Amino acid sequence: MTISRQSLLSVLGSLALLGTASCINDTISRQDRAKQIEIHTDSASLNLAMGEYLRAESQALKGLDLDDDNFTLTLYLGRALLNQGTIEKILQAEYALRKLPLDEDFRVPLSLAEVLERKGIAFSEAAEGVASGERYTPAPDPSARAKELRQDSNKCFKESLELFEYALDMQPGDTEVLNGLVRITASLQLYGDSLAWGEALVRITRTDRLWFREQVDRPNVSTQDEERFWRVITRLRSLERSVHLHSAAILNLKLDQPEEALAALDAVLEFDPGIAEVYSQRAQLLVKLGRYEEAIASIDSFLSLASLEFDHPNVQRAFRIRRDCEAALVRSEG
Repeated sequence: MTISRQSLLSVLGSLALLGTASCINDTISRQDRAKQIEIHTDSASLNLAMGEYLRAESQALKGLDLDDDNFTLTLYLGRALLNQGTIEKILQAEYALRKLPLDEDFRVPLSLAEVLERKGIAFSEAAEGVASGERYTPAPDPSARAKELRQDSNKCFKESLELFEYALDMQPGDTEVLNGLVRITASLQLYGDSLAWGEALVRITRTDRLWFREQVDRPNVSTQDEERFWRVITRLRSLERSVHLHSAAILNLKLDQPEEALAALDAVLEFDPGIAEVYSQRAQLLVKLGRYEEAIASIDSFLSLASLEFDHPNVQRAFRIRRDCEAALVRSEG
């Protein structure tokens, strides 16, 4: 059977049309896929910002089903898993984040540093549990197992420190990175370094806080901007307060420097004088320093600010400290 030239041209034309239609469909499919990835990326980012970490994880996974090598979605997945906090999620976060290059975005070494910090804490807690007998271990020598767990913890902490420092080189002055350095150096018992990082962080947060406070007082500031500025100020105040409290604990409990610890607590009260627990800690330091009248004043401030029942242990302890201070003053006068 022979095929006429006209029939052949007709068949070829049909095939060409089919090919063109296929290309158009592929193009539309690629465009739809890219749009879906963008939607999942934006949704994951928004849920992370809102603290909806399970939803952020779900959106990141849906996006990664469409593009399993997507850098941003993998980073968001790691952040979402990390912030859920369980050891299973932390290990999953580590697996996701170790796929990513460190040098493209400072949030990669930052996130991985936080993962390893949490992992190190888990090892440390397990070591203490095994050593005390409160945690079961199948190991024939619990003491040796506890030592292994402490070594694992220290290894995680050291790598975490390296990653926090790497992130800081990429993003100098970032408060989240500096806060991580405050924590991890304390975990490694590098208390002087922890205090130094804390001072650097407070300098930045104080400068930023004062700048945003000036923006609030700016003429004709919009209501929306004013609300946004206050949210930032509140976050910076909280961070600054936590650093001062952390420093006070190190200075008092680890370095036995009560005067310096007292100064750290006073720094908290300078911009937030309504925190009852700070007055309680302050009173205990003043007792340690033999400044009993000031200790009584701090106890009274604690009692007036604390929203606790009379029989609460902290309230009872405060009254006990107050009685001890009054007795000490009587002895000193005698």
